[in-house]
Amino acid sequence: MNRSACVLAVLTLFGAAAHAANPTAALNLSFTEYTGTGPVGNGTIDDDKNFYWVFESSGIWAGQAVNSWLIFWDPRSTLKANGTVTFDAPILFLQDDQSELIATAAFGKAGVTYDYSNPFIGLESTDKARTSFTSSTLTLSGIGWIAADPGDYVRVMTSAAPPVPEPGTYALLIAGLGVVGMVGRRRRPN
Repeated sequence: MNRSACVLAVLTLFGAAAHAANPTAALNLSFTEYTGTGPVGNGTIDDDKNFYWVFESSGIWAGQAVNSWLIFWDPRSTLKANGTVTFDAPILFLQDDQSELIATAAFGKAGVTYDYSNPFIGLESTDKARTSFTSSTLTLSGIGWIAADPGDYVRVMTSAAPPVPEPGTYALLIAGLGVVGMVGRRRRPN
């Protein structure tokens, strides 16, 4: 294995560890990834059974590296959603009204059309009062979110800082580099 291949292997090892894992949830509704192309917002989904998530992009917000997620629920009729959504990294920011969603629109997922034209997009004040986050968990407490058109939408920004590898990862890396060095040494002509 040449030096370039070794460097690529190390970068791949650490790059893969930095990719955000899909969020998980304990909700009174199904929790599923939105894979459509939009439009999203303004009551366009009309789905009474599914609470959606979208990994949008990574970038810098307020001087911090973030992963951006759109979490939304857009039922056809007035319904309640409650429970928790857990991410693989700490939640840093929560944008939960029209002006904040517009201000962070650049984080949107490529290919998805967003419609923030309705002034009620985001969370109403009663839903905001029942929404909190600690560490990596977003909680819809009490009776949770009560939604109808245009639905409830929040952009959750989690830390995108690369995770600190565990000691075992360093040990494997050092052992692998040692093996590569020994193989390279054996192949040298005398």
